[in-house]
Amino acid sequence: MDDLSRSTDDGNGANFAATEMAAAERVINIILTGMKNYPVFPADHASTGSLLQGVQQSIARFNDEFDELSFEVTQKQILYGDKPVYSGEASADNPAHVLYRDGIRWVVFTKGVDEAELAVLFKTFNYYRVIPDEPEDDLVTALWRADLQHILYEASYELWDAELQSDLSQFQPTSPHPSPDQEETLSDTSKWEKLRPGSADYQQVSIVVTPEDQGLWNLTPDEQQYIGALIQEEQEYDSREAAVRLMFLVLKHEDEIQVYESILSYLKEEFCSALFSHNFRRAYFILDNVRKSGVSLASEKPWTVPTHNRFYDDITRPLTLQPLIPLWPVLATLPGAEIKNFVAVLQCLPTKAGLTLAAMLAQVTSSHARGLITEIIASYATRDLMVMEVLLCGPDEDLALRMLRVVRDLPDRQEAMRLLGLVTKNSSQKVRVEAGRLLGWQDRY
Repeated sequence: MDDLSRSTDDGNGANFAATEMAAAERVINIILTGMKNYPVFPADHASTGSLLQGVQQSIARFNDEFDELSFEVTQKQILYGDKPVYSGEASADNPAHVLYRDGIRWVVFTKGVDEAELAVLFKTFNYYRVIPDEPEDDLVTALWRADLQHILYEASYELWDAELQSDLSQFQPTSPHPSPDQEETLSDTSKWEKLRPGSADYQQVSIVVTPEDQGLWNLTPDEQQYIGALIQEEQEYDSREAAVRLMFLVLKHEDEIQVYESILSYLKEEFCSALFSHNFRRAYFILDNVRKSGVSLASEKPWTVPTHNRFYDDITRPLTLQPLIPLWPVLATLPGAEIKNFVAVLQCLPTKAGLTLAAMLAQVTSSHARGLITEIIASYATRDLMVMEVLLCGPDEDLALRMLRVVRDLPDRQEAMRLLGLVTKNSSQKVRVEAGRLLGWQDRY
């Protein structure tokens, strides 16, 4: 890679270099994140395709603007030019460490790299991320066999060569019974035949393990606790949540509307799946981050606004929220943390969800659940008077009476009078009477 500092008379070179550095840091982090998360789903899963597509398009945009993308690999960092753009611990979770450990010192992505090449790179990396017990080859050899046309690398064998030379220089065959034969040169290969299994003169050697060493394999309580924690961490690892987090990272930097829409569609499916499995923590995570993405990108990328609006329209449809119906009867029996997550999900939904929940309310018999849902719906109505109008004139008497209490507390008295006037058309006499009482009460202001 050419030196990032390009000299120009008007100083535009420095600005260009800064722009290139920022773009390189973004793309390299997308590549490494994709590399780590590639095995989350099967190779033919739609999410894997979206991941590869996002990474490939990010690289292609960089190639179009700045030519090839090349970076240096150190033991714990990735360097672009001489600036660290990625850092981590010396572990298998750090792609830089894995690449460096296996001898890779530079990686280059040239124009034309496609999703198939990225899939080979990511699959190969993850196969050798943890060194196999009996490795047939290594990461560098596997990449050499793959012969990727647009993904190049530079490997260093210095450490391997040094260790090999050291071992060979010190290797001197000896015999337990010295004889004049040892004085002969090693060029007489017949002497080595005795060391080959299967030869006529081969002598097998037995190794006896002394019982004193058996204590080495007993784990201390601290070691047992540490291993138990690692096992528990692995069992609790949520691969789907890892994929969702990756999609949000790609979404943040995505500039293609079709890819952006595809990612939001995937997130909608994951939200529906989380609701169906009653994983409200993940459902809340998705909603909260979609909201944050929409807010942060609305001014910078206004074309994302309609896409987010369609996302919200879809997740508030009755079919999407239908999985909540079996939950109502057992809601009170859930742990407190689960109820908290459940309420957080409902509060993050768009206000039009109040109408969908209101239609479901007739199927809820638990008084505790009805009270909770009614309060959630009231919070929607407080933020959206259109929802308020529909609910005031709706068939659910308890819900309409609750809306009247919301109307009573509105700071805008003129708006409150208008809404109370609409209630006179409600089919419930009890609701009409209460509205009339509030109308008389409002007249005193």
